[in-house]
Formats: sequence, structure tokens, C-alpha cells
Amino acid sequence: METTFGELGDVSLIQSKLPKKLKKRTHVAIEDGSTRIEEFVNILFPEESQTTNLNILEATYKWKKQKLSFDC
Repeated sequence: METTFGELGDVSLIQSKLPKKLKKRTHVAIEDGSTRIEEFVNILFPEESQTTNLNILEATYKWKKQKLSFDC
């Protein structure tokens, strides 16, 4: 849609916000003792990954601040 109706710079803005597909493989044990490889696809949304990192940093900061208050 952006290529036909949008302006010249709109396509690059939209492409950076598109979700990315990540293929992952894991070894799964079967009842008979053998293993097989199971492949699945994770979808990574750019907006979610940025907020998740911020939440982890915020929690770490609160933990360190609380730890320093107990040491004094």
C-alpha cells in the first residue's frame, strides 16, 4: 500500500516496524529414548523488544537501590 499510495520515504518507515520471523530448533526427547529436532517460528515485534529491555533495566535499578538501602 505504501509503495502505491504513500510518499517516497514512507516505505522505509513501515519496513522497520514490521515483525521479524525467527526460526528456532530444539531437541525433543521421544518415549523410546531417541531425540528429534523440532523447528518452530517465533515472531519478534520491534516495539515489544524495546519495552522489555527497559523493564529489565528498571527492575535491576530498583533491586540495586533496595540492596544499597539494606546495606547502610
